[in-house]
Amino acid sequence: MLGSGDGGNIVKLRGLPFSTTVEDVLDFLGGVNVLNGKEGVHLTEVRPGRPSGECFVEVETPEDVDEALKKDKENMGKRYIEVFSTDRQDMEWALNAMRQSENGFGTIPNVTDDMGIVKLRGLPFGCSKEEIVQFFEGLNVATDGVHLLSDCSGRASGEAFVHFIDKEGAEQALSRDREKIGHRYIEVFMSSADEVRAYGARMDGGFRSSRGYRPAPYDRNDRFGRPGRGRGGSFGRGDNFSGGFGGGRGGFRRGGGGGSGGHCVHMRGLPFKASPQDVAYFFKPIRPMNINILYDNSGRPSGEADVEFECHEDAMRAMRRDKNNMDHRYIELFLKSAPGGGGGGGFKANRSFRN
Repeated sequence: MLGSGDGGNIVKLRGLPFSTTVEDVLDFLGGVNVLNGKEGVHLTEVRPGRPSGECFVEVETPEDVDEALKKDKENMGKRYIEVFSTDRQDMEWALNAMRQSENGFGTIPNVTDDMGIVKLRGLPFGCSKEEIVQFFEGLNVATDGVHLLSDCSGRASGEAFVHFIDKEGAEQALSRDREKIGHRYIEVFMSSADEVRAYGARMDGGFRSSRGYRPAPYDRNDRFGRPGRGRGGSFGRGDNFSGGFGGGRGGFRRGGGGGSGGHCVHMRGLPFKASPQDVAYFFKPIRPMNINILYDNSGRPSGEADVEFECHEDAMRAMRRDKNNMDHRYIELFLKSAPGGGGGGGFKANRSFRN
């Protein structure tokens, strides 16, 4: 249960040993007043039983935040710990995403053929069951009828099954297709008990998606081009970087001539297996609008990506992740955004935005 402290008095610890306990965190932060003691420490997991190596700590005052930041790069056992300030939105996003993993597909009850079932696609990362119930306000969602799905890594996939008390309710739910949750429009499809059971069987059998990322309204092959030609030849809205990249890692070039819309961040140094979902998780709690993994001329990942955000402020917040790690790789970020409109010229490294 989250504490009731001020939203600004929160610190995040990263690099924790996987065996870390709440008591270990309190010992590490000795001299810092943690709100409500043990209840103010929130260890996170990638999926149940798999610690993330991160935790959020609610402290009592801004002075306690400053005191905690002095612990940055100190050791816990043989590992040095990164400590930085964050906000309640970041914490609640992470804890909500963890609850999705805890309450994902494994909790789906037996379904019957007389149930009305729909499938949602394109859910915001961190979307809660309550938000989905609210999305279907006025319709009779069955008790415990929202089932958030996770991918092979245990993270939210952006999809969910929702069942209603009868088939008529599911048919009415289709009228919500393309309506929004937050800034994302949601696709609603008719589903069935057979699809739910088939999905469960694949997951139980160790199913792994060959694509490695969630299908979503903002992530389509027909938008980004065919494999082997450099996905991202057109960035999201078609007016940003039509030239894409040259072969291999030969450098970024601007193409297409026209003015660029949107607020973009270019990423370099991605693990070659990185998916758009990994990129979205890297920027949490900021929610990208478009994520474009770039490929070289041979169709292999280039280790680079273009990410579009809703506004300049989100792009600036995203730049704070510059030089942070994804897996064992540190990621370079380059800002292409300007206040009040489209981005400026080419991407420019901005090394001042570091946690």
